Amino acid sequence: MKFVLSTIAGVESIAKKEIEKVGGKIEQTTDRIITFSGDIDLMVKVNLWSRVGNKLYILLAEEDDVTDFEYFFEIIKKISFKKYFKNNNPIIVKSSSTRSELFSPRTMQSLCKKAIVDSLVGKGNIYNEDEKSEPIEILALLVDNKLRVMLNTTGEALHKRGYRTEAGEAPIKESLAAALVLLSGWKFRENFYDFFCGSGTIPIEALMIAKNIAPGLKRSFAFERLGLVQSEVIENEKKLAKNKEFSGEYKIFASDIDEQLLEIAKKNAKKAGFDGQIMFEKKNFTDYLGKDLTGTLVSNPPYGERLKSDNLEAMYNSIDKIFRKNKNLNGGIISSFLEFDNLVKRNFYKKRKLYNGGELCYFWKKNIN
Repeated sequence: MKFVLSTIAGVESIAKKEIEKVGGKIEQTTDRIITFSGDIDLMVKVNLWSRVGNKLYILLAEEDDVTDFEYFFEIIKKISFKKYFKNNNPIIVKSSSTRSELFSPRTMQSLCKKAIVDSLVGKGNIYNEDEKSEPIEILALLVDNKLRVMLNTTGEALHKRGYRTEAGEAPIKESLAAALVLLSGWKFRENFYDFFCGSGTIPIEALMIAKNIAPGLKRSFAFERLGLVQSEVIENEKKLAKNKEFSGEYKIFASDIDEQLLEIAKKNAKKAGFDGQIMFEKKNFTDYLGKDLTGTLVSNPPYGERLKSDNLEAMYNSIDKIFRKNKNLNGGIISSFLEFDNLVKRNFYKKRKLYNGGELCYFWKKNIN
């Protein structure tokens, strides 16, 4: 079978490693899209284990040079949808067109749904959707006139781990937080810091990674509700995942000046199963200026349109000072405050392009070479 994992931009290399680790064979990597092959069990593994993925799709059809709507319709109609639609499932169609001759997403959606119905019940017949059944989401994606038709096996995006019930004013997605921890190079037996922890997403993801906890264990997936895999297979994969978890204590320090956010962070950590395992503290990040720090710092400080700050330049100067003063402190920060480049010593940080909630950002990682 062929699968497609969508990701946030800039973390494709991490997603590839995740897929390969659970047995997937990579076939193609493009912007925010990883195409790979494997058996049906792989679908369960990737959904359970991908920390940076967005949604996992089954690739139902793939065709080049799709430049007219009649051809578009026929390609989709030929797909054997009956193996997936078992209970008159409601049909959700999403579409996107990039650099292609067919550029009307609304027309694509309408024709795609009509083709699916014709495939299921025949031309001219009525498909009665059962609103009590699990909806099936089909994505019709056109890029450079190449059509891909895909079925969403994940349901809600993979960053919805199930532990975050509340968030702050400008939360970071769990998938991006996990990517930052992985990019930071944190050695798990060393200290881990987040000076702007907000609702706790970065330290929670750090502890999940350190303990090797599968991020999908506390949630359900569309493939379960659609019956695409036998329940015994799913339960076995979850049991195997639980057996791979690490025990032990990790030194994770999370602080913020907002007491209300810290209470939310503690609740989120408790729901993730980490009650008392992350050291949350009300503290201004400037309190760390006079301290000797070792380990890894990963933070998402205030910046630009995402969150207002009275004196961004002074704040970022202080963050840089903390990194420069502590030779044994590694890691970095994510920000869209591009002036940070002008404040710091040349080549002191490596810069990686990312997106946080659709906003262009960079992960400035301390250069330890």
